Amino acid sequence: MNGSSGRLTVFLMALIVAMIVLPGCGGGGEGGSSEVSSPSGSITSLEWDPPETFGDRTPINPVRDIEYYEFFLRTDENFADSDLPMAQVSAANDVFGPNGILHSRSPTAEFTLENLLPFVERGKRYYVTIKAVGIDGLKSGFMDPVIWDVS
Repeated sequence: MNGSSGRLTVFLMALIVAMIVLPGCGGGGEGGSSEVSSPSGSITSLEWDPPETFGDRTPINPVRDIEYYEFFLRTDENFADSDLPMAQVSAANDVFGPNGILHSRSPTAEFTLENLLPFVERGKRYYVTIKAVGIDGLKSGFMDPVIWDVS
């Protein structure tokens, strides 16, 4: 965590755990029993380590095996499978060489919460959670929600 930048690095261990069940999961179930992470200070972005293995311990290549991440936002922590995502980001970013030619792809591991500002009211508390979506369309469960106090 880097307090001077006003940014909280949140390692989404729950996302990693949720990704362990990704291959056999047809949905994440109701998310009402999640534990909420309450950071000290204001957060501006989420960062996470991409998952490393599926439930059967087969290695995950996040660039190849995960299609995208979905971001959900509520004023309470009772996320449900019927909730619609507020944002979606690709699971991989293109990395270009100095000549402008695609060099490689790297896993996405950060999301700037300011991207959600058009959907929120300033001065309110929101809960943010993520689901990972595999290339086969199967979704992980919700990660533990994070509190976001919008100022």
